Amino acid sequence: MDTGVLGLLTVGLVYALTYSGPYIIGLAALGVLLVALGGGAAAQAPAGGSGYNDDSGLHLMGDDMDIWPGSSPNLSVRVRLLFYGIGLVGWSLIVLGLFSSSLH
Repeated sequence: MDTGVLGLLTVGLVYALTYSGPYIIGLAALGVLLVALGGGAAAQAPAGGSGYNDDSGLHLMGDDMDIWPGSSPNLSVRVRLLFYGIGLVGWSLIVLGLFSSSLH
């Protein structure tokens, strides 16, 4: 995805400008936060879709359940957030592993 390339550009730019290990670690931490936010938001169930239908005595599940939990028009933003966070974490770990001797 394009978010992996954006993660590479972000980490590469910070590395080229600072040569600083703490900034790269900070980007990895930001990536973990974005993964948690993107993954958590994408996995939420709709508020009205998991109750019983009170109108009938059969207690059937409500008809307003979505096929994908948390589906909404802005799901692509959540997925982009998730994959951008994964890209930040992955590329930060690669930079830390490969260039650890040149970091301050």
